[in-house]
Amino acid sequence: MPGNRLKNMRPRSRVLMVGFAGHQGKEYLPIVRESADVVGGVDPAPAASSLADEWGFPHYDHLGEALERVDFDAAVVTVPHSEHFPVCAKLLAHGRHIIKEKPFAVTEQEARQLIHLAQRADRSVFTLLQRNFNPVFRFAQDNLARIGEPYWFSYDYHLNLAHPTTGWRASRAQAMGGVLLDMGYHLIDVLGGMFPEPEPPRVSSAFVHHYQEMRDRRLEDLVSLMCSYPSTGLVGSLRISRHNYEKVEHLCVLGTEGALNVAPGIAVLHSIGGLPLERRTWAGPKTDTVRSMIAHYLGHLDDRDYRHDHLQRQLAVVRTIDGIYRDRLRARSELADRCA
Repeated sequence: MPGNRLKNMRPRSRVLMVGFAGHQGKEYLPIVRESADVVGGVDPAPAASSLADEWGFPHYDHLGEALERVDFDAAVVTVPHSEHFPVCAKLLAHGRHIIKEKPFAVTEQEARQLIHLAQRADRSVFTLLQRNFNPVFRFAQDNLARIGEPYWFSYDYHLNLAHPTTGWRASRAQAMGGVLLDMGYHLIDVLGGMFPEPEPPRVSSAFVHHYQEMRDRRLEDLVSLMCSYPSTGLVGSLRISRHNYEKVEHLCVLGTEGALNVAPGIAVLHSIGGLPLERRTWAGPKTDTVRSMIAHYLGHLDDRDYRHDHLQRQLAVVRTIDGIYRDRLRARSELADRCA
């Protein structure tokens, strides 16, 4: 019997870390090593070589070099938004699975191209979205039906950064968008899981800039959205910012039979009138969620059904965000034409 169990165990995946010397890559690296063998790292940053030596894997400045020299099953990709598509396209062309930071893609066109490439290669492209593995958000998803027919939601997510955005997120060419694409991607994915729709919601938006340099770069510091879902009548609002007076995340969903309140550490199911019926709390460290997420994705690399559902959900998220940005660009162009 022990011999049969060993025979059926999946071997540890061999992983290439792409962008491992950045903040997110350094966070994921020790957790990836718990579930997989890190066989190489790609990052042109000056500190990357010494970091690779510290962790004991070969370092490469360029992805092409790693693809020639390293045999690996999957790549964990944590690079600036502008690099996501070219990096992923090259990995899929070489038949490698991908586990990547959000966004899945920047535009709907890129998302559809990436899905086509993944299907042609018969490989997975999974997006690292931690709320899907947070126990309180899972509780909310599992208990949504208990509030009856949802008719309203409000979702606030704010950071309290005291200074302008720095690093590649302050570069239009690298970030490709402001808080909507960066922070908002998480929220729209959560809502997409709770309220799946065949078409994107109708959205009206307001973009706000706390700092003049961000206005000049067209990188919004705050976005406010009003969303409506014509097929169900559901309506809701989102507010996302980097420079609030406090860091906060809060989702409230109202239904015909009750309500759900969700924050990263607690979810509460309420009856009509507000009486708490059931709650789920979670005080675990963020690393526990990341650990669960990465292990889950590594265990589902060859699961085609799971892969299909994940890709379609990410396509829906990208369509929504890309649609909001395109509407903003169209409105700005029309205003310029009127003023000309």
